[in-house]
Formats: sequence, structure tokens, C-alpha cells
Amino acid sequence: MSKKLITTFLIGSGVIGGMLFSNQLNVDAATKGVVNTSKMTFLYNEKGELVKDRALAPSTAWAYDQEIQIGDQGSFYRVATHEFVKTSDVQLQHGHAESGIVKTGSNGALIYNYAAGNYTSTSAKLDAHSAWRYSRVDNANGKTWYQVTSDGWINSDDASTSTFINNAGVAKISYAPDSGIDLWNGYGPNKVATGQKLKNGSSWNFSKKVVDVNGDAWYMIGNNQWIEGTYTKITNQVFDTTAAQNWDPNFAVVKVNQKASVYNDSNYNSGVKESSAKGTLLQVASTEQTGNLIWYELSNGGWIPSSVTTEMTNYREPVSLNGKSKQQVISDVIAAAKGQLGKPYIWNAKGPDGFDCSGLMQYVFRQATGQNIGSWTVPQETAGTKVSISELQPGDLVFWGPAGASYHVALYLGNNEYLNALRPGTNVKIDKISSAFAPSFGVRVFK
Repeated sequence: MSKKLITTFLIGSGVIGGMLFSNQLNVDAATKGVVNTSKMTFLYNEKGELVKDRALAPSTAWAYDQEIQIGDQGSFYRVATHEFVKTSDVQLQHGHAESGIVKTGSNGALIYNYAAGNYTSTSAKLDAHSAWRYSRVDNANGKTWYQVTSDGWINSDDASTSTFINNAGVAKISYAPDSGIDLWNGYGPNKVATGQKLKNGSSWNFSKKVVDVNGDAWYMIGNNQWIEGTYTKITNQVFDTTAAQNWDPNFAVVKVNQKASVYNDSNYNSGVKESSAKGTLLQVASTEQTGNLIWYELSNGGWIPSSVTTEMTNYREPVSLNGKSKQQVISDVIAAAKGQLGKPYIWNAKGPDGFDCSGLMQYVFRQATGQNIGSWTVPQETAGTKVSISELQPGDLVFWGPAGASYHVALYLGNNEYLNALRPGTNVKIDKISSAFAPSFGVRVFK
């Protein structure tokens, strides 16, 4: 048998019941496509005769360089110089390689098989509100298709990479650049600019909220017209426990344990703004620690003490490596961070000309990964896995202050050094960990 084989995709080898599964295969320049096996798949020669003691292993991918007809036996793909598989025995790989998490909707998701250029529904269905890892993506028939098993696909009619949240209320544009913020048709990676800007101080009713695949929060304020949530203050009218259990890049959540006062500022002497009933869920825009007491600044104004609330901790979906190795992405993050050295600290600035501490971390991770790890320290705390200071590795986030109320964040570089935007009057710089300004804990964003 000729050894001029044309694929590197077979994983594993062995001999089962006298049947040989080979795995020492090489890619040929003439490769045309890739086929997948769902079961042990027999090989044939140019005459359509069965090749003895040879087969392709189940659930493997193989490159082919041509499709031919062999007599009246039908169509075959050539996977080696003198070896072929029947087209009916394999599935043609299509779409493009991409990994991530897709979530089914309230009605679950039908599973489809792909054959001869068409998707065909099966009797199988994924449960409602379940999450699945996909390995390939295709666009066909006006839908996005996600491969969730070796031969199982679901589509965008039934599932989405975004998280839809039952949330409605009023979004007030706040702390935005002087030019205001963009109004978009659609949201996430597929958004299209309308050319319209919404000014600081303007308020807009929203009826839907989405956290997209990149971790950005979006609010629908018109007919498929959306704003991104970074520069907003939110007054909720619909916001239940299910909605509160989703990670948000801009807000944390606390639950009121008893009827409690909301104050005008972060102290009891500032005067009462309003009261909040037991069980109320409140979104938090920032925190401040006074002694052993943490004060929460609410997204719609006012402050409430931690003594009358319980914090709800929600973790971000893992930040995608986008097909790169973890070490490459970490190197990209560190390079992006070092590219900001010397730029000034500006409170609430998120780049590219100046930063505060959390704005710098948000910016460099987005530059390296395209994803949002959170717009301030508390959401950034839950963008990964908590680690101790002694366990820090390059690329980890470093926090100062208690979990749930951290007040400073930096990027660990290794060798006891971190890169940060410290305070007004300073520039982005590299400092060393010291007892004089000791950090409290770290977060590993990339597992």
C-alpha cells in the first residue's frame, strides 16, 4: 500500500479484532476538504474493492483531495493515494473552526444532521436554557449553525451565544465622552452604526437586555436599536432573581435583607434618599469601604451599607482564547499593557489616551482578546478564578481591598512586578509588590 497519505487529522491508533487503525498521516498540498467519521469506516481501492484489515477510526476527521465515481458503486472521497471512503459513510466537514458556548432558548433546540449540503432535523432536542460547547460554525439558509456533537448541529433560531436577560427600565447616559454614545442597529459583533449619538444626561426606556458573546451588555431602546451599557445608570422596572444571577460587565448585585434606608452618600450623616424593601435586588455601580463597612453606590443613585444587604456573586463565562494557546494570549495581554506605559491616570477613563486602574485592565484585555472582562474592579474580580498572591502568574489580575469591594487592580507581569494606573498625577507604570502597598488577592482570567 502506498504511504503517500494526505491527512493529519486522525487521532489515536490501535488494533481491534485484527482491524488496523493507522494514525501516521501527512497533509498533501492537494487537500480539498475534510470528512468526519461517526463510526468505524471501511476503505476501498480504485476498483471499489474493500481494503482488508484497514479502516478509519470512529469520530475522526480526514482530509480528502478528490471526489470520484467508481462504477455503479457511487461516489467516493480519496483519503490516501490508493484508498477511498464512500461519501455515504462520512460527513463532509463544513463551516469554519470556532469554539465557544451556545445557549438554548426557552423551547430548547432541535438537533440537525448535515448531509449533501443540507441540514435535516432529527427527533432529538436539547433541553431549554442549557449551555453547550460548539467546535464549528456555519452560516446557511439565513441562520448561524453551531456544531455541538460530532454530527449534531443547532441553529440561531433556537440558540444564541448571547445571554438574554429579562430586564426592563430606564437607562440614563452618564460619564460618557463629550460626543455622547453611539446608537446601533443590532448589538454585539453584528451591530451596525445608525450615525446617531445619544448625549450625556439623556434618559431612554429599554425593554430588553443582552450580554453578548464578548461580554458586553446591551439595552434595546427602540425597534432593534441598542446602546452599549458602559456609560449608563440603570433604574430597573423589571429585574428578578433570574436576571440578577447573570454576570454584568458594569454592575454588581446586592439583595436587601430587611427594610433599609438608601442614603445620599456613603455615610449615615448624608441624609436618607429613599427606602428599599426587604428582598429588593439592587444593581451596584461602585463600592467604598469605611472601616469594616462597605458602602454600595446604586446604579440609579444613592448608597446602601453592606450591613443590610447580601452580595450576589456571578462569574463571567471563561474568556475565549480564540484559537490561540493560553501562553500566546497572555503574551498578547502583557504586550498590550506595556504599550500603554507613560499614559496619564484619568479617573473613569477607559483609553486609549488615559486610564484609571480598571479602565486600563478592561482596555488591554479587550485589545488582546476582543472581550470585555468588566468596566470596574468588582466585575473584574469575577472574570476568572481567585488565587492567592503567592500563586500569581504572569497575566493574572491583582486586586487591593476585600473581595466584592476592591479599590485597585493591576496586571501581574512576573518577578514580583505589576503594571498599573495608580492615581491622579501619575502615569501608567510598572511597580513591585511590597508590604507598604500589599495586594489582597489575584484572579486568573485564563484557565
